Amino acid sequence: MKIVFKYTKLGKLKFISHLDNLRVLQRALRRTGIMAKYSEGFNPHPKLSIAYPLSLGVESIGEIAEVEILSDMAIHDFISRMNDCLPQGMLITEASEYLGNQSVPSMVCSQVYRFIITHDNPTSVDETINSLPGLLQNDYVITREKKKKNKLIRKELNVTSYISEIELIGTNQLDVEIRIVIQVSDSGSLKVEEVKNFIYNSLSGITGIEIQRTALNFIDKVI
Repeated sequence: MKIVFKYTKLGKLKFISHLDNLRVLQRALRRTGIMAKYSEGFNPHPKLSIAYPLSLGVESIGEIAEVEILSDMAIHDFISRMNDCLPQGMLITEASEYLGNQSVPSMVCSQVYRFIITHDNPTSVDETINSLPGLLQNDYVITREKKKKNKLIRKELNVTSYISEIELIGTNQLDVEIRIVIQVSDSGSLKVEEVKNFIYNSLSGITGIEIQRTALNFIDKVI
């Protein structure tokens, strides 16, 4: 039986890496006593995978993972037993049996973020609201650099071509809350820090930005 589940990663857990996040879920699964299917090879581990890595330092209420277990069980029992073994800040909120053949990580097509942008004065708030509709109309090209075999490789990409939607959610005094949808394709996706820098450089009067991933979208609905 394969189960896909949605979980949160809040508070201090935002500072643990993708691999540590995976280990937390694997250890919780072992403590539940639920018999998971294991990989083969010299270092067998539970067949549990996280749909899409979350940047370090970013909270989420919409993480997705899949696990393969050896026998059928009630979904509510799986959720209850896992939540009893997970640390504070990590909570499974939904789960369902997955009957498809394609791996869940390979089906991610976009990621959704909530940005709360804090401004220095009301005028900057108005300017941001007025600027949002045209924010994706112009190119915003950045250069990524990485070392490979002692060579520095540079790659240019247009940030706005990866963002499919920027939506105003609401305002609260000097805060503007927006929803941003970032595309995921075979060629990759944007790092949330790159989107954050894009916002900082495209708008004025910003004193801070809080970010939370709220959902992952899939080619075919999974959960």
